[in-house]
Amino acid sequence: MQKNKILSFPRFCVGMNKILFLVVLFASFSVYAQDLSNELIIAMPFGPSVKVVDPAKGYNGWYTNEAGVTETLFILDFGLNLTPWLTVSYKNQKPLTWEIKLKKGLQFHDNSSFDATAVKWTFNRIIDKNSPVFNKRLHGLLDIKKITVLDKYSILFETNRPNAAFLYNLTSPGTGIISPKSKGGNIYGTGPFMLKKVVPNEQVIVLRFNGYWGGKPKLAGAHLKIIKNPATRMLAFEAGQLDIATGFPETDAGRLKSRKGVKIVSQPTTRLCFFFVRVADGPLADPLIRKAVNYAINRDEIVEAVLAGIGGEVGASIFPPILPWSNKDLKPYPYDPGLASKLLAEAGAVDENRDGILEIKGHPLVLNAWTYEGRAALKPTLELVQEQLARVGIALNLKITKKGSPINRAMQKGYVHLNLQMWNTALQGDPDYFISQVFTSGQASNFMGYENPELDRLAKKGKNTFDFKERKKIYNKIQKIIYDDCPVIVLFHKSMVSAVCDYVENYRIHPAEKYLMTREINRKEID
Repeated sequence: MQKNKILSFPRFCVGMNKILFLVVLFASFSVYAQDLSNELIIAMPFGPSVKVVDPAKGYNGWYTNEAGVTETLFILDFGLNLTPWLTVSYKNQKPLTWEIKLKKGLQFHDNSSFDATAVKWTFNRIIDKNSPVFNKRLHGLLDIKKITVLDKYSILFETNRPNAAFLYNLTSPGTGIISPKSKGGNIYGTGPFMLKKVVPNEQVIVLRFNGYWGGKPKLAGAHLKIIKNPATRMLAFEAGQLDIATGFPETDAGRLKSRKGVKIVSQPTTRLCFFFVRVADGPLADPLIRKAVNYAINRDEIVEAVLAGIGGEVGASIFPPILPWSNKDLKPYPYDPGLASKLLAEAGAVDENRDGILEIKGHPLVLNAWTYEGRAALKPTLELVQEQLARVGIALNLKITKKGSPINRAMQKGYVHLNLQMWNTALQGDPDYFISQVFTSGQASNFMGYENPELDRLAKKGKNTFDFKERKKIYNKIQKIIYDDCPVIVLFHKSMVSAVCDYVENYRIHPAEKYLMTREINRKEID
C-alpha cells in the first residue's frame, strides 16, 4: 500500500526527465509526511489566491463549495434541478417573501449548531455594505430587503422586488453557510470536509468531517493542487503524481485512453464557448455581416479538431440542451460558405484589389479578434475560426491576453470586434442572470453595445413571472431574439473532461461545475 503518494515512484512509465521535472514541480507545494492511502490528489486549473478563503468574498465560495467545505440552502442536483439541501421546505408567501424551514441537528465544523441565527448572520455579512466581506455581485443578485428569524429553524427572506430566480440564487456558492465563529482565518462550514490548509495559488488541503449530517465521508481527505498550465497538469498526471486531473485537454484523450489504469470522464456542462460581437459600431454593426460570420464558421470542424470530439457539442442557443430552460427548437447555424459570401455581397463587400480580403466602402474587412490564455481550447479555436473566415474573404487580427477582463474593456471602447470567451451561462441554474447581465441595455457585461427593447421587456417580465411554464415561454422567446440578432455567436457547449485513475470511486463532474468533493467520492486500496 502506498504510504506517501507525493514521493512514490510514478504509476506510469515516463522518461527520467519528466520524473525530475515533477519532483521539482511538487517540491514547491507544502507537503508533509503522512499516510495518503485514503486521500486523493487532484489537480485543478483554478483555485484561491488568498490564504483566508471566506466564501462571501469575491469568488472564494466556488473554491470552498468545490472542496466540500461549505454548503448552500439549496443546490442544483446533477440533473440541474433545484433541490432543497440545508432546508426541508419553503413557501413563497407573497411575491416578495420566502419562508424557509431549515434541517435540524446539523453541526458546523467547529461543532456549533446550524440554525436560523447562523443563516441570518451569513447573509447579513454578504449584503451589508459596511461588512468587510460585502459582495456587490451577490447583493444585486439576491436583492434582499430584510431577513427575519421566525424560530430556531425557520427564517423569512423579504426581497425589494419580485424575483422568481430567488431560490436558484440561493445555490450560489458565495452564499455558503458558515459558523458565526468563523473568525481569524478559520472557515467552519457544514460540508463533508473541513478546511485544513490553504497555500494561495498552490493548493487547498481538506480533511474528512466525521460529524457530517449526511453520513461519514468515505474519503479521509484530499489535496487540491492548483496547476494552471494544462500541459503541466497532464504531465503531472502521466507521471503518477495525481489521482485526478480536471480540465483535461481533450487532444490528449486518445493517448491516455490506451493507458492501463486510466479512465477518461466527460460530462456536458453549462459552460459556453462564444464570441461577444461588437454590434454598436464597426463592421459588425451590420446584421448581414454578423449572419455571414455565423454561416462561415464550421462548428463541427472546431469540435472535432480542438475538442477531439469529446470536449463539447455544437451549440445553437446560449443555453445547453442539458439545462431545462434551453430553447431546443433552435438549430445550430449550418456551415454554408456560399450563403456567407452571398450575405457579404448584399452588405456591399467586394474584393476590389483581388488580394483575398473583401473591402466595404474601400476599407478592408479586417476584424480584431481577441481571446485569453486561461482555457486550453480558446486559442486553437480562434486560430481555426481565422482560417475559416479567410475562406470567405474576412481577415482576423488575433491577440491573446493573459486574462479576459482587458478584452472586455477594449471591446466596450470599440477596439475589439470579436471577443472569444468561455462562460458558465447558468451559474445558478436559472436563465435570468446571464440574460440580464449580458443582453439587457446598459448592463456592465453588455460589452457589445447591444440594445433590443423587446428583449429588455421580456427579461423584466421573466424575472417577475413565477410559473415555470410561463417563464419557459418567455425565455424561449429571448433565446430566439439573441439567435436572430447575433450579439453573440455561439460556437459550442463545453464538456468538462477529466483524467482519473481507475481506483477512484464515485467521482462525478457536476454540469454547473459546482461540486467536486462529495461524501461519496473514494479510493480503493491498491495492493
